[in-house]
Amino acid sequence: MGTGSSSYRPKAIYLDIDGRIQKVVFSKYCNSSDIMDLFCIATGLPRNTTISLLTTDDAMVSIDPTMPANSERTPYKVRPVAIKQLSEKEELIQSVLTQVAEQFSRAFKINELKAEVAHHLAVLEKRVELEGLKVVEVEKCKSDIKKMRDELAARSNRTSCPCKYSFLDNSKKLTSRRDVPAYPKYLLSPETVDALRKPTFDVWLWEPNEMLSCLEHMYHDLGLVRDFGINPITLKRWLLCVHDNYRNNPFHNFRHCFCVTQMMYSMTWLCGLQEKFSQMDILILMTAAICHDLDHPGYNNTYQINARTELAIRYNDISPLENHHCAVAFQILSQPECNIFSSVPAEGFKQIRQGVITLILATDMARHAEIMDSFKEKMENFDYSNEEHMTLRTSSVLWGPSTLHPLGFFSSSVKPLPPGNTVCLHFLRILDIKKTLLSFAVYSLYDKTSVCSRDFPTTEAPPGKILTLGGAGMPRLPPAAGSMSLWGAGGNNAGFPSASITRPPSLPASDGESRRTALWDVSRVAQLIPDLFFQLKMILIKCCDISNEVRPMEVAEPWVDCLLEEYFMQSDREKSEGLPVAPFMDRDKVTKATAQTGFISFVLIPMFETVTKLFPAVGELMLQPLWESRDRYEELKQMDAMKEQKAESLTPESTASREKSRDGGKREDHA
Repeated sequence: MGTGSSSYRPKAIYLDIDGRIQKVVFSKYCNSSDIMDLFCIATGLPRNTTISLLTTDDAMVSIDPTMPANSERTPYKVRPVAIKQLSEKEELIQSVLTQVAEQFSRAFKINELKAEVAHHLAVLEKRVELEGLKVVEVEKCKSDIKKMRDELAARSNRTSCPCKYSFLDNSKKLTSRRDVPAYPKYLLSPETVDALRKPTFDVWLWEPNEMLSCLEHMYHDLGLVRDFGINPITLKRWLLCVHDNYRNNPFHNFRHCFCVTQMMYSMTWLCGLQEKFSQMDILILMTAAICHDLDHPGYNNTYQINARTELAIRYNDISPLENHHCAVAFQILSQPECNIFSSVPAEGFKQIRQGVITLILATDMARHAEIMDSFKEKMENFDYSNEEHMTLRTSSVLWGPSTLHPLGFFSSSVKPLPPGNTVCLHFLRILDIKKTLLSFAVYSLYDKTSVCSRDFPTTEAPPGKILTLGGAGMPRLPPAAGSMSLWGAGGNNAGFPSASITRPPSLPASDGESRRTALWDVSRVAQLIPDLFFQLKMILIKCCDISNEVRPMEVAEPWVDCLLEEYFMQSDREKSEGLPVAPFMDRDKVTKATAQTGFISFVLIPMFETVTKLFPAVGELMLQPLWESRDRYEELKQMDAMKEQKAESLTPESTASREKSRDGGKREDHA
């Protein structure tokens, strides 16, 4: 036993290295090369050096595991014999290792440079934020000074009322933050930016801070920050304040707000809305989508009215929730730190306010049939593929307000239409609504007074749709062949710019009466088109508000569960308070399949089919998923019905009834 265990003990060899005794221990499992390297290391020689060991009487000792052991008194002397030359492989390996070491060194230097650049960028971003803060502080000071002046004026004439009425349950939410918004800055990857523009975007994968960054990106990507001079810091503050004013409801929460806004953003790209609407319209659509359910309490208008809540009393039972959402939205915007429209002129803000309020009020589902019927009626007289209709539509958007700039801004340099019995239809052809106004034409039917005049330069346009306007310092152009003068031959046009217009192909030249009739028909269509696009914006926000089923099934189905949870909470409360309960909210009567089948078939599909007539791209990406969703819920509905029938067949009453009918049949056979 002792002998067996001693054979595994390591062997100790003593070496005499320049008068210094060095003990080297190795196992018997080491080979000669390992022992040689070990001795070289012990003596401080290179590993590839050949050495020999000598006893005290200068006898050579074989270097291998079986070499005889010695003691400290009889150490072996170490004598270097020669240094081995590296083989080609060893040299190659050594060269590769050297290059790898150099690459590592360079990589570490690159990381250091990256860290330095990131530090400098952070410093620059901080400076930009501080500069933005200065602007916000100036606006705040202006607002404070104005308030102080108003208070002083009110005290002087004793006509002001010191009390303020707040319509919010929690006014602390609207307290403005003067510090830099705290949510982190996220850099969206190209894949995320691309996915954000599509209706298939999965809204469940994102945290609130990430959703805020995505909303911020949308405003930048659509050019709204640039075109309306929105301060980036103010945009962050506004989004944070909006987030804080959405309650933690199962359905009507900030994620629903993001979902609706993302769908509006994706429809903007899918339908090319920036080519058909002004930037002002896009700003109104996006802002209304973000604010459309602010401070939603989780109980719908029916409950508000039946329970006679404060909101129902305040708004006289007329869309109390939607009116409340609008009020909260503009109370947030009334804070200088959150007013993203501070650079927009007063007339522009008035248009934005009117547009946002109109769109938010349109999300009341009680008005669904009214809005849809009105939109379908307007669509009967409109053809999106008709160039003349599109030209008329563009003119109504650009020149509808008396002082509206082609880019959506208001400008005092554009003159309003003069009073008088004048019907002016402005035909515009626009290749790029943001940059180039190529040509326009004015058809005028006048009775006695004036012809509308605008200070625009003469510009060329394709034949058939050209207007030449002269003025002071501009040469008068002779009437073109086949054209008619707005004042007739030799008519009195003193004081007016010269005007000549080529007859459109659709305008007959037989007599004056037919010309007037044709122009009047055009004017009637032109009056319908602004109403159509006004209705279209309401339809767009309605589509986005209830667009969950347009998304993939794994994204859409959780929203159904959230909505039913909110419905059941309301129905339980209505039962406890003795109020009427809607069947589609009663947990004892409704299922997911029954709730969705009717809603998709009678609300969603007809609405999206109507929109598809204007925007064919909607058909494949939005209408097709609705059809598939309807079919899926129809199958679930049938499966639920079969399960219910099977369950009823297993009840004692049904079993007894079957046995009774079976016994009756036997008696008849016996008879």
